[in-house]
Amino acid sequence: MIRKCVAADFNAVLAIINDAAQAYQGVIPADCWHEPYMSADELRGEIAAGIDFWGFEQNGKLIGVMGAQAVQDVTLIRHAYMLTEFRRHGIGSRLLEFLLSQTVGPVMVGTWAAAGWAIAFYEKQGFC
Repeated sequence: MIRKCVAADFNAVLAIINDAAQAYQGVIPADCWHEPYMSADELRGEIAAGIDFWGFEQNGKLIGVMGAQAVQDVTLIRHAYMLTEFRRHGIGSRLLEFLLSQTVGPVMVGTWAAAGWAIAFYEKQGFC
């Protein structure tokens, strides 16, 4: 089930982001990697900046999240993360498809240039 994340999901969203971001360790520039990858304060700041997080829930547990942020006339897809054990199960595709169905106008995505798997995911979804 896909649903909007609420305040009570904060810790689960943070845990998903930091679990999934382990894939970046040793891939992104060393000066950009830190533990945890995202702090609670950083996540609060992202939410305060207007990112709406949506989650994929299975058996009552969030296992993936993806954010959407309206900036002027563009929607940014931000922070697409799945728990490591649930990668490559189509959850990211389903979340992205859902978010795209909720937007009007241009959509932009971004990721680390070194994250080939993430770039391939977005290309598979029709982004360039």
